[in-house]
Amino acid sequence: MVVANINFRTTSDDGSYISGTIRTADPEWWATFFCVTAGIILIAAGLYIIFNTYRDQQRKLLVAIELRGLSQTADTTVQSAIPSLAVGRRESIFIDVRQMVQGTAKQKQEAVTSINLIPSRLKQIKDGRDREDLSVYAGGLAPVPLLFLAGNLIAAESEIHWLDWDRKTARWVSPKEGTDLPDLLPINYEEKYEEVALAFSVSYPINSVELKKAFPDIKVLDLKLENPVPGLVISENSIQRLTQDFMSCIAKLQGKGTSRIHLILAAPSVLSFRLGSCYAGRNMPELIIYQYQQAQKETPYPWGIRMPNSEESDGRLVIQSAS
Repeated sequence: MVVANINFRTTSDDGSYISGTIRTADPEWWATFFCVTAGIILIAAGLYIIFNTYRDQQRKLLVAIELRGLSQTADTTVQSAIPSLAVGRRESIFIDVRQMVQGTAKQKQEAVTSINLIPSRLKQIKDGRDREDLSVYAGGLAPVPLLFLAGNLIAAESEIHWLDWDRKTARWVSPKEGTDLPDLLPINYEEKYEEVALAFSVSYPINSVELKKAFPDIKVLDLKLENPVPGLVISENSIQRLTQDFMSCIAKLQGKGTSRIHLILAAPSVLSFRLGSCYAGRNMPELIIYQYQQAQKETPYPWGIRMPNSEESDGRLVIQSAS
């Protein structure tokens, strides 16, 4: 082993000299050396982590998509529900259609158009970044057709965190905190369907008399829980199961010759998003989803949205006339 002597001499405050020798063979020297080296390594590692975090924050995007279309709406934004430890620059697509959905047919179409523009707004925010660098947090309280359409249009994004508004705790929550639901009741299919009104009831019962009034010449098919529960945050497992049941029902109807489905959906907002995200209009029957208006006795389902399909890339407003 090579041993080195380091001689030093310095002057103290009173003018006297202090001198000494440090030998590399001494244990004290090695202890000092290792402490200094470890300190340098820790500082370098910290600087590297800070640099990588800064680079990720510049590259990664956390986009909050929020729809507001009901008079009684959330007190806090979806953006505020993004975890504080999530890395990335925060952006927001906030769509407020509360006035539009209460107005004329033209105003309702403007509301639909604002939803149709979500993909282009996302593309503009991404600014050429890879899909892996984008995380979407989506939630909203709005008419069911708008939620369904929004879910359909953002389904292609790589990472989506769906959020639901918990009315009891007044905060946005993940379905991971939700409640499991029982299975749907068995479905009674007929031999053949050309056009069908599909009543999917999860959060509240759908009135069969109003259905027959709104769709007098169309067969009605019920997809429902035995005891629908309003105001409940549904668990992720239940959402996946209900989504699969919905897809299986559409496939069954398609196999029975159905070309058009009139969907009446009574479901929480997060499930409305998710059902929309799994509908593929390019290879499924045409689907129109309707808004329920209890006060309109003559037309309880006065308007709806035709989903994008192989011929149309955007959702289109559909107005129901009194039967």
